[in-house]
Amino acid sequence: MAETERVEIYRISDHHREADSDLVISEDEALLRLNGENYRLVYCLPTHLEELARGHLISEGICSPSGIGSIEVRQEGKGFIIEAKIDQHSHRGLDKIDSAVRIGTRDVWGAVERLDRESRLFKETGGAQGAEIFGRSGSVFAEDISRHCAIDKAIGLALESGMNLTMSSLVTSCRQTGSTIYKAIRSQIPIVITISAPTGLAIESARRFGITLIGFARENRFNIYSHKWRITGW
Repeated sequence: MAETERVEIYRISDHHREADSDLVISEDEALLRLNGENYRLVYCLPTHLEELARGHLISEGICSPSGIGSIEVRQEGKGFIIEAKIDQHSHRGLDKIDSAVRIGTRDVWGAVERLDRESRLFKETGGAQGAEIFGRSGSVFAEDISRHCAIDKAIGLALESGMNLTMSSLVTSCRQTGSTIYKAIRSQIPIVITISAPTGLAIESARRFGITLIGFARENRFNIYSHKWRITGW
């Protein structure tokens, strides 16, 4: 499954015209099916599709980690089918996060530096979003054309590696909105860091549900919008 492809283009500027080629990120359709029923069609980078499904099931509150059975991925035509078997009675709601985990300012800046180093597809194509989850036991990273899919893949990879999400932090290249912060709430991730901006709803939800939300984390600076007690060393 190729992550990139080369296409023919014309480069146009004020005084120059030329035929050339450009490297672009790949995009495919993936149909998620739950217990044999069509659930959602997503457009994504065609990698880590099992982890994408696992993270999506958790971050959207469809079921708990223990409620996920088998996940199988197969290519069909030009797209993919993801078949997941789940316990339909293990739905997860929005619960307040009570984690006592703390991190230092150096941890925030270190995570942002790692995010930049790992964002290979963004540097090659300009068309990717990155997400990392890190904790004491290590870190996982994912890129995708969609910020939602990147976060879901990172959550799926973290669960697969046995990370404790309640003692972890999520760092992203994308803006934090209500839809992305809800993913962290349902996954019980207590600290969310973005190099971009948060929306008003993201801040309100972070304050209400116990998430430490950090925005504009770059060049050794950042803003804390909620639950500042989890950040030490400032």
